Amino acid sequence: MAAFPLSLVVGLLAGFFGAIPPGPLGVTCLRKALQGRRREAYRVAAGGSITDTFVCGLIGFGLGWILERLVTNVVVRTGLALFLLSYGAKLLLVDVRKDAAHGAALRRLPDFRLTPATSERTGPTELPEPGGIRPVLTGLLQGAANPALFVNWTILIGFLVGHRLLVPSAATAAGFALGVGLGVFLWFVVLIELGDRWRDRAGGWLGHATAAAGVLLVGFGAFFTWRSFVVR
Repeated sequence: MAAFPLSLVVGLLAGFFGAIPPGPLGVTCLRKALQGRRREAYRVAAGGSITDTFVCGLIGFGLGWILERLVTNVVVRTGLALFLLSYGAKLLLVDVRKDAAHGAALRRLPDFRLTPATSERTGPTELPEPGGIRPVLTGLLQGAANPALFVNWTILIGFLVGHRLLVPSAATAAGFALGVGLGVFLWFVVLIELGDRWRDRAGGWLGHATAAAGVLLVGFGAFFTWRSFVVR
């Protein structure tokens, strides 16, 4: 039983630090946090962490060959990359205008202000948040769109097993996968809370958050599409 808590801690650390490098999920979560859409950002983060948990679980239980067939399939890889491209294009062509219109409407409200003494919001300054499972699915797909996800986790798990930090067993595989999911989600919690705290200080840059996120996601999508055809 000692193998489970140890692998849980190792997975948590691996997931937390592995999620720090910028990627589509981080861009999306930060954008939503800066716009005051924390609950939606948390749903996206949950979807992304589920993807990492699922990948690590399959690898740990010796079922990585299933994922290998999927991630090496050009149709699957291209489809996920095109999802990022289309999502980024939607931000640039649709959401930028919606956010601008919403901001203009808020500025016309008499109670849209920050109280000088408390710096607390006194008006409805947040964008409406879609409910349901759609943000979770967005996180799942954005996490799965990274073509290096499977390879990176396979290499890391092999390294940890080779150095006896993980002992191959069902308990270890389950603990590590769960820890990775928790670690990934924990990093996005930090990112979301920082974004929410900074949004009052973001000033004019906040209005460009959607456009910046769109450009970055289009860039990630284009890069992953290129990798789908060039890197086999």
